[in-house]
Amino acid sequence: MEELHKSIDKLPCSEAKDLLSNVMCQLNIMKESQEDRDEIIEGLISLYDETLRKNDQYLAREYKTVHIVCGEAAAGTLRVGLGFGNKVIGFPDFFAEGPIWQLHQDAGRKHRYEWLKDHLNIENNYMEEEYEQRIFKTLEELKAIPMHMPIVLWTAENAHEQAGMLYIIYLLKDKVNDVFLINSTVGFKELYEAEAEREDEFFWHTGGIESEKINSIAKNRRLHPLSAETRRKYEEEWIALAETKEVLRVWKKGTIKSVHDHYFDPIIIEQARKLHAEQEKHDFILSARLIGEVLGDLDQPIGDAFLEDRLRTLIYKGVFEIKGIPKGIRHYSVKLP
Repeated sequence: MEELHKSIDKLPCSEAKDLLSNVMCQLNIMKESQEDRDEIIEGLISLYDETLRKNDQYLAREYKTVHIVCGEAAAGTLRVGLGFGNKVIGFPDFFAEGPIWQLHQDAGRKHRYEWLKDHLNIENNYMEEEYEQRIFKTLEELKAIPMHMPIVLWTAENAHEQAGMLYIIYLLKDKVNDVFLINSTVGFKELYEAEAEREDEFFWHTGGIESEKINSIAKNRRLHPLSAETRRKYEEEWIALAETKEVLRVWKKGTIKSVHDHYFDPIIIEQARKLHAEQEKHDFILSARLIGEVLGDLDQPIGDAFLEDRLRTLIYKGVFEIKGIPKGIRHYSVKLP
C-alpha cells in the first residue's frame, strides 16, 4: 500500500485523484461485504499494477536525468533537493559492512545476504522479507535506464558510498550513457567552507546534507562525462575490491581500507568505560545508549546493527556482562566487569 501511495503521488493530479477514489471505493465495499472479498482483492491488485504501469510511463516521459545514490535515506534527500525532472535511484544497501566478495555475481549476492541475515539484528524481519526483493528491483531499475538518458552518480568521502560508487559503475559497464560523478563532500566544502569546519555537520555522507544544499551542489558542479578510460579504471578497482574477504571497510587517507571485523571493538569498550565513569554506582548500560554514544564519536557512517553485532560478540567473549535478552538493541543492557 505504501508503494501504491508513492506511485499515486507522482501521477498527474487528475489521474491520482481518480485512482485514489477507486481504491477507497473498493476498500469501503470490502469493509461492508464479506462475500466478494477475494474478487475485490484481485481488483485492488490489478489497480496496483495499473498504477505502477502508468507511473512508469508518465515518469519516463518527464525524466531528463537519472541520479543514483547509495542508501534510501540519501535518495530521499536527493528527491527533495533536485525536484521534478530527475529520477532518483537509491541503492538499498550499505557497502561499508558485510561481505562484498563477488557481489556483482549471484553467488556473491547470496553470500552477502546470508551473512547479513546471520549477523545483523534488524527489526521487522527486514532481511527475511524485504532485502532481496529491494535489491532485485534496484538492479532491474539500473538495467532499464534508457540509453539516451544521462546518469549522475553521487558519492562522498566515506567507505560506504565510495565502494558503492565502484560497484554501480561496474554494473553500468555495458551502458553507453554519459555518466557523471558528483562527490557531495567535495561540493559541500567548496560552497559551505565555514560550515564544513563545524563538528556537527555530517557533510561526509550525502544523506547528511540538507536537501537545499544538495540542490546547490548539483547546480554549481561543472560536470563532464567520465571518459571510457576512467570508467574502466573504476571497474578494475571494483574487481579488485570484490576479491577481498573482509566484512568491514573504513575510509582512511582518501582510500577504502578493508579491515578486520573487530576494528571498532576498542571504541565500544572505551565508550563503555566513559559511561561507567559517569555513574554513581558501576551498573548496567542500555545497549542502545552505548551504541548511540559510539556512533556519535565516529567520523564516518557505520550501521548501528553492525556495532550491535560486535557488542554481542564481546558479550560472548566475556568482555561484557549482560542483563536481558539480546533480541534487539533496546532489549538488553551491558556492563564491563
